[in-house]
Amino acid sequence: MRVCYFSSDSRSVTFETILIRPGLPLAAPYIPDVLPMARNPLATWLLISLLLWSSTAAAEEGAFVWNATGSADDLGIRTGVALDMPGRPRLGAESNLRRATPTNSGTSHPPMRLWGEVDLRKTAANPASVGLTVDLVSGAARAALRQSRALMDEGPATLSLDRALEAGRRHDGDAVFAARQNLKLFFGGLDTTVTGGVVMDSAAPFHAELAVEKRLRPGIKLRAVISDIAHQPAARVNARFERQW
Repeated sequence: MRVCYFSSDSRSVTFETILIRPGLPLAAPYIPDVLPMARNPLATWLLISLLLWSSTAAAEEGAFVWNATGSADDLGIRTGVALDMPGRPRLGAESNLRRATPTNSGTSHPPMRLWGEVDLRKTAANPASVGLTVDLVSGAARAALRQSRALMDEGPATLSLDRALEAGRRHDGDAVFAARQNLKLFFGGLDTTVTGGVVMDSAAPFHAELAVEKRLRPGIKLRAVISDIAHQPAARVNARFERQW
């Protein structure tokens, strides 16, 4: 008897001949391992998100929030609802996974955080919002005020300034305060953004970085970052996908 197996990606076919003799037990056929990613939760989540992403249309501002972002090393999911009220309040749950590396142990227990966000001012030139995130497992919480201001919006490039003030409590109970500021230069004809940013954190040294981001296609970006410029500069390049449904 000749048996045909189809792989999970529908791109390969495996044939195997099984010999059946009267009076002998039927041996179980060898089934090739065509799902090695199933043993890696991060890869499985990433595969599922990419499949959903490829089968959906462009997102619009609807009543439901479903955001996915990730790369080869991490994956984040945010779900929730958006209320049709002034400020368009949004609330829901989020989680993330990180793959184990030689310098990082990875995620063994995915966190579960509740989040909420509301627009204080929603204009194209100067939007502002406030948000709150609470980790149900560790008890950590953080509130953030975010503002953006367009400095130059004419010509082949646009210049904007993003600011964020954050305050909260870490998982060990210590208070934490952070201030972030990014200057972004976007070249519309090239779909490329150059960002220079600084971070002042009460629990970490002063941090500065320079990033160049190129959109390859809708939802996929190639990003190169030179981080920790003030102390020990390190460069990294990765590709990330971002999708909203």
